[in-house]
Amino acid sequence: MKPRLLVYPALFYVVFCWGLNTVLIKHALTEIDPLAFMSLRFLIMTPLALGLLRLSGEKLHLEKRDLPLLIGAGACGYGIYQYLWVLGLAHTTPFASALLGSFAPIFTLAILAIGGHERVRSGRWLGAAVALAGVAVFEGVFAGHATFQIGDALTLAAALIFAGYNVLSAKLLDRYTPLNLLAITMAIGTVMIVPSGIGAIAHTDFAAISPGSWGAFAFAVFFPIMLTYPVWSWGISLIGAGRVSLFSFLTPVIAGLLSIPILHARFDGHQLLGAGICLAGMLVSNLLGKTSLAALWSWRTVGVER
Repeated sequence: MKPRLLVYPALFYVVFCWGLNTVLIKHALTEIDPLAFMSLRFLIMTPLALGLLRLSGEKLHLEKRDLPLLIGAGACGYGIYQYLWVLGLAHTTPFASALLGSFAPIFTLAILAIGGHERVRSGRWLGAAVALAGVAVFEGVFAGHATFQIGDALTLAAALIFAGYNVLSAKLLDRYTPLNLLAITMAIGTVMIVPSGIGAIAHTDFAAISPGSWGAFAFAVFFPIMLTYPVWSWGISLIGAGRVSLFSFLTPVIAGLLSIPILHARFDGHQLLGAGICLAGMLVSNLLGKTSLAALWSWRTVGVER
């Protein structure tokens, strides 16, 4: 199978793991402090990433000229992003976390446009406006009971930060393999993450944690980053950050479906409607991000390019 065909099922595997991870971590956070969970997770994952690099036969490769970009990628993919994401998840639902996290594609293309890497026309902003309207519906603004939580705001901030990872990693993958980039940026991110969780770890009663939460922790250690980020970076290297980011739209769908049997979640009608509007808007924004409204009327659509 050609790499460009193999990349699509591989990216579906990634977003499935991310959706499941959101639900499992939400369950675990009922027993484990968010900062303790995050810090312990990265203290284990970083040595595993370095070990995986060694087992693959690759050598740790770092060029001094790339240090600012690597630090930025480490912060955006791990250090800052994970901090905002886990605290956001602790204060919202997995469905809302995954849905609002899906704004990363819009933020990614916005950064590319501001940086002059892509010319973005009015089709993108039309889609973004629809997506924002969908968020308003989802949060109950038009249902008479707005429910926007601090966790939702933190999750949106995390999505903006992760967009920076998409852009920076695309620049670095010309000189670094996905596994090398994973090991370097994760190590950088861990240095940023661990100090905030030392106190929480010290006050955690590990004996009181249930096997289910330990299972969720184990999944979070191995799958969502260790066994998916290299695939995500590989996808970016083949088809570009913009196209890969489209797969993020599946994450809230998967998280929402899985939260029903795992967390016994229920959704109001306005939430489902708002989620649908939001995802449709983000899809339009990504697919038509380089298209003018005049071109839309003539049925000409331009896909996102690298």
